Amino acid sequence: MLVAVSSAGTDLDAWTGVPFGACSQFLIVDTETLESVVVSVPTQEQDPAKVSLFAIRAIARQGAEAVITGPIKDACKQTMQSLGMQVVDNVGRMTVREAIQRYVQGGPRQVQHFAPLPEKIAVASHGSNLDACTSAQDEPCTSFLLVDPQTMQFEVVQVEPADSVAEASIHAVRAAARAGATVVVTSAMRPECCAALRALAVSVVLAPEGTSARDAIAAYLRGELPGAPSL
Repeated sequence: MLVAVSSAGTDLDAWTGVPFGACSQFLIVDTETLESVVVSVPTQEQDPAKVSLFAIRAIARQGAEAVITGPIKDACKQTMQSLGMQVVDNVGRMTVREAIQRYVQGGPRQVQHFAPLPEKIAVASHGSNLDACTSAQDEPCTSFLLVDPQTMQFEVVQVEPADSVAEASIHAVRAAARAGATVVVTSAMRPECCAALRALAVSVVLAPEGTSARDAIAAYLRGELPGAPSL
């Protein structure tokens, strides 16, 4: 059986949860062999409706019998169902491999009833404790404090070194996602990085430069930190 999965990457360890109309690639996975084919979808500067139509056609041509995706509009879902494809939507916080394994083991319910990880807040800061301050807006992120807001226990997550600010931003997004962060607190973030994190169901909020991790988390829990602007 072939299953199409909206993903944030091109291999089985990529994260799921990308909204259907904003996904730039789908993995078409053979559930018996776990062999996969990447189907690319042009998303830049295109109307989401056109992106969705292109994706539906591309998936159908590959012979997919089911689609696992993040949020999806009813019209797109109904179109694929009319083509004989089962649609499992609002899926996230797991890898493509995990989604396929759960689908094989228990069908759509096993995938959709996945219990997400508890909230973890990644604070972009320089330092190794809760008194570390958020990085300056013009500085690349070199590490996160990954904090459990219920217990305030934390760990330091290092970001892979980079040769440019743009590359550093990409590495920071990957580090936060791989660490299981559900929220990222930072003083500034590139719009494309915000979009990538949101596609993975990770919220991005802004704290004033120089705010301690402890104070930033307290402000977030009180609902005082604004969300980062969208593209």
